[in-house]
Amino acid sequence: MLIGQAPGWREIETGVPFAWDAGKRLVGWLELAGISATTFRERWYVTSIGKCYPGRAPGASVDRPPSPAEIARWAPFLRDEVRLVAPSLVVLVGSHAHRFAFGPGVQLDGIVGRELTWAAAPDALVVALPHPSGASTWLNDPARVELWRRGMGILRAAWNRVGDG
Repeated sequence: MLIGQAPGWREIETGVPFAWDAGKRLVGWLELAGISATTFRERWYVTSIGKCYPGRAPGASVDRPPSPAEIARWAPFLRDEVRLVAPSLVVLVGSHAHRFAFGPGVQLDGIVGRELTWAAAPDALVVALPHPSGASTWLNDPARVELWRRGMGILRAAWNRVGDG
């Protein structure tokens, strides 16, 4: 299971999650972890914190993240999805997914590159990744790149354990 932030307009238009630039980067990351684009598209349950396109902030050229009210509105649906899917592996992509799982004070530096557990998915290994958007500057820091590499290694090992199931 992969949990992202919210669909963008291209995802709404195509019906394909992670369909544009951030998706291409994310699929590249998954391929580094041994998960092919085909496997990801065919075998992974992909969802998001927001269930509809949140639009753009006035005057902005990029999609806005879901608001706190939108997150609160959709949270029960996401909790149900996690319960029904009962995943053995969860990948959280971006800060909204991280905060949904671990609370508002969570920092990427404290969760990326670590094996995590989450009460909502007690039988799953959880891996946190930064958002693959080109707007993200988190990976500009070499120490953070090392955390990301460790996270990719954890994802690869987890996928090797559960990927054939």
